[in-house]
Amino acid sequence: MAMAKYRVLIAYGSKAEFTQAIAEEIAAALREDGFDTEVRPAAEIVSVGPYDAVVLGGELHGNRWHRDARRFARRHSAQLRSRPVWAFSGGTPDASEGDGSDVPPVPGARRAMDRAGAHGHITVGGRPDRLPRGLFTRSTAAEDFPDDHRTMTRVRDWAHHIANEVRH
Repeated sequence: MAMAKYRVLIAYGSKAEFTQAIAEEIAAALREDGFDTEVRPAAEIVSVGPYDAVVLGGELHGNRWHRDARRFARRHSAQLRSRPVWAFSGGTPDASEGDGSDVPPVPGARRAMDRAGAHGHITVGGRPDRLPRGLFTRSTAAEDFPDDHRTMTRVRDWAHHIANEVRH
């Protein structure tokens, strides 16, 4: 008897494509690890009931996490607390500061994580206006966009870490 695939929702709140691109990169890495993933804007989610785990992302604008991500965590807090949850922030409070690897969650993201009982968080910096789009483009962009390539490699590594945590 085949085991049902583990379903992971990657929800995001964003006005920019960068945060959606991060969500899609996380989904792609989790699919490589055998998970069934769905990427959706946080404002569209009616229930997290069908999902075994959730990754919630929010675009950073200044020092604020996107409103749709904050509302999602508040609206679904009871369901979120009953399953594994992780969070990410797209961009850094000061986008000129490196890749965001040492940036802790902003207060709005921290409150959302507390509501959801989140296991971890990553802040992803980079240059959203230069992010290569599409698998072929990304795979050939390492020389043209080394910082963006490193950023997405970091995102994929984090997603693989999530897959390992879910399995144990």
